[in-house]
Amino acid sequence: LTGYLRYGSLNNDVQRIINGLDTNINLVPYMLSLRLNDEHVCCAAIINEEWAVTAGHCMKITNDPIKEITLCSGSSILYENCTVHNVNNFFIHENFNNGINDYDIAVIQVTPAFIYNDHTKAVDLASNKNVLRKWGTVCGWGFYLKVQGIIDPVLAKTLQCAAVPRINKWTCQKYYVNRYIVTSRMTCYGFQEGGIDACQGDSGGPIVNINNILLGITSWGDGCADKNSPGVYTDAILLRDWIRNKTGMET
Repeated sequence: LTGYLRYGSLNNDVQRIINGLDTNINLVPYMLSLRLNDEHVCCAAIINEEWAVTAGHCMKITNDPIKEITLCSGSSILYENCTVHNVNNFFIHENFNNGINDYDIAVIQVTPAFIYNDHTKAVDLASNKNVLRKWGTVCGWGFYLKVQGIIDPVLAKTLQCAAVPRINKWTCQKYYVNRYIVTSRMTCYGFQEGGIDACQGDSGGPIVNINNILLGITSWGDGCADKNSPGVYTDAILLRDWIRNKTGMET
C-alpha cells in the first residue's frame, strides 16, 4: 500500500476526520455512507440522480460489490434515518493501481435513484480547471479522536467535517519522499503541523471548495493528522471527464 488507505471498520487501515466538527447533512447533502454487508467502510458523494463517486479501493474490498455494497443517503447520523440504495452498476478507473493508489476513483450507479431534497443533493463537478482550490472541506464518519498521538479506532456517530488548506504538489512530494509516491493524479490537503485530517472510514468521501465543487476523493495518508503527512486525494478536477464519460453526464 502507498500509505494507509482510508477505509472501513472491517480493516485495520480504516480512518476518519480528526478534530472535525459535527455537521448537519443539510449543509453537505451529497454525503453518502458506503457499506459492506451493512457496515460502514467508506464514504461517497452524489454526483447526479443515479450516480455516486467514491475511491477505487473502496470497491475492491469485495469480489461482489453489486451484492454486498449499499449506499446510505440523507442522514448525518451513522446507521440512523437514511435511505438505502443498492449498487446497480459501477466502474473503477481502468488505470487504477492498487499498489500506489493511482487513479483511485470509481463511480457507482444506484437503485433506487436519489430523490433530491434538503438533505439529498448532488455535489457539483468542475466545468474547467479554473476552480478555487486553496482550501477544501472534507467530511466523513471515519475515526475522529486522537489522544496523545494515538488514534481511537471508533467511527463517528455524527458526520464530521473540517477545512484544510491545499499543499502544492512539490511540497507534498517532498513530505512523502522515500516513503510513498505522490503522482500527478493526486492532490494534497492538510496542515504541515498536522492536527486536522481525514482518517480511516473517510475513504471515498469528497473534498469540496467553498462553492461545493468537487476537488478530490479521499484516498490515503500516512497515519492521521500527523506532522508533514497531509491527506492525499484523487484529483477529481483532473479526472472530471472520466467521471462524465462513465456516467453519461453532459460536459
